[in-house]
Amino acid sequence: MHILVLDDDETRLTIFKRNLIGHVVDCVKTAENAIEKLSGEEYNALFLDHDLGGRVLVPSGPGTGYEVAQWLAEHADRQPEMIFIHSFNPVGSNNMKGLLPRAIKAPGVWLKLDRLFSKQ
Repeated sequence: MHILVLDDDETRLTIFKRNLIGHVVDCVKTAENAIEKLSGEEYNALFLDHDLGGRVLVPSGPGTGYEVAQWLAEHADRQPEMIFIHSFNPVGSNNMKGLLPRAIKAPGVWLKLDRLFSKQ
C-alpha cells in the first residue's frame, strides 16, 4: 500500500513508520505538503491530523488538516480509498468528517495500526 501521513508530531510519525513496515509511507508535517503530495501521487490510505505546527485545539482553517480535507472535497478523484482522521480535536475532526463523509474518525489510531494493517 502507498500511505500518506499528515502529522506534525515527530514521535507519532515514528510510530506510524515503525508500524507500517512493508508499506510505502510518505510523512508530511504541513497541509501545504500534504496537498502537494496528493496532487502528484496516488495513495491507498491517508492519515489526516487537524492541528498542525505545534498548535492544539485550533479552529479549522488554513494551515490545518481541514485545509487538506477541503482540497480533497474539491478534488474527489484524488481521494485515497481509506481516509483516517486521527485528530484529538473534536470540532476539527467533525469539520473534516463533514467534508469527507467516507473518512473514519480514529483519534489515536497510531496506537492501533497493527490491527488495521498487516505487516508484509
